[in-house]
Amino acid sequence: MADQSSDSARRKLGAAPGLCGTCVHAKLNETHRGTAYLRCTRAAWDARLSRYPRLPVTACPGFEAPGFEGRDA
Repeated sequence: MADQSSDSARRKLGAAPGLCGTCVHAKLNETHRGTAYLRCTRAAWDARLSRYPRLPVTACPGFEAPGFEGRDA
């Protein structure tokens, strides 16, 4: 999320993303109307997670930092 458009979208979130800000499963989306939100892509296969988490996320069982090599069993 380093390009200018994503920086603009990040400012529109309304709250700091917490863990989602660095999680590999977080996808920052911006609508054509200018609303921005984070979607958890891991929620598609992990029922423990919310597809659209409330921000800021301070604890998450599905959090993975960039470069994480392992997977939950």
